[in-house]
Amino acid sequence: MIYFDYQAYEPLFRQFGMTDGAVARVAQGWREKHRFFHTEEHLQFLTSQIEDWFREGNLTEKERSILLMAAFFHDVVYNPMAPDNEVQSVQLFDQLTQHPDKGVISQIILDTRHHEPTGGLSALFSEWDMTVVTASALPELLRWERAVFREYQFADYSQYKTGRLAFLKQCADKYSGNRANLLALIGYVKSSKPKVGVYPGSFNPFHNGHLNILEKAERIFDKVIVARGVNPEKRDQEPENNWPSVLFYRQHEEFYGLLTDYISSKEGLTDVTLVRGLRNGDDLDYEVNQLRFMEDMKPDLKVVFIRCDKQFEHISSSAIRNLENINRGLGDKYLPRF
Repeated sequence: MIYFDYQAYEPLFRQFGMTDGAVARVAQGWREKHRFFHTEEHLQFLTSQIEDWFREGNLTEKERSILLMAAFFHDVVYNPMAPDNEVQSVQLFDQLTQHPDKGVISQIILDTRHHEPTGGLSALFSEWDMTVVTASALPELLRWERAVFREYQFADYSQYKTGRLAFLKQCADKYSGNRANLLALIGYVKSSKPKVGVYPGSFNPFHNGHLNILEKAERIFDKVIVARGVNPEKRDQEPENNWPSVLFYRQHEEFYGLLTDYISSKEGLTDVTLVRGLRNGDDLDYEVNQLRFMEDMKPDLKVVFIRCDKQFEHISSSAIRNLENINRGLGDKYLPRF
């Protein structure tokens, strides 16, 4: 993981009237946990390109400053669910900086939405920003695809695949210089079948033990779906949608009826495995017994058992609810913070 050296650009930030808090806000944006491509590695690539051109005498000091600030702010706001990240990035840029060239920089940032430059510097920045698409061989394109797929974990794969193929086709048509490699990537996405884990439970509430299991499962599978089922034995289950913010960028949904039917509904485009979390041997005995029933209904069911770390063994949703019944807030220490 790359950690960008923002301190090296302190003179530039001061030139634009940025406080230490403003620089920290920029760093915080680039280091958000839901980013896998739009990361400081991408920022490092862009700033290196700009600095190389400046050292070679292709940019003036003013042009260098403009392009560097565009690099720092063009993806500082990145929510893969939002259609207006560029607009929000410009708004944050406007809040955190003061400089006569702000208008030029804002336009460069806005131009990255569709990569349709409105000026010479914008064209140069757009070219660098799209290098992974326009100049990468298939191995690097595959790395890019895996990173983008992880940024879109919140989307059901059927939706992701349709949208992604449409986008890649547009790229292949627009950037003919790398068309062969982009067509090869399209072929890969068409034929790929990601390994998906389904992690079911009542999650009332979703606690740190659940998160521990989820994070371990995410190291095994290409993605993990958190699926909340209605359990008739848990009468105190709250029906309303009270998902925690830590799941915001992950696919999470409710299902009704049989878990085996739900798993079957996710098959076809993906290779699905049931994920079950364990705290102790008692949990294992219970889960194995339940598994026998599910295997009767779905003989091809695949399952993995993942044991939580020792510090989470004592945590259960029912215990947290009991604490909350005694004194509201007692269970907060066992809940994840985004």
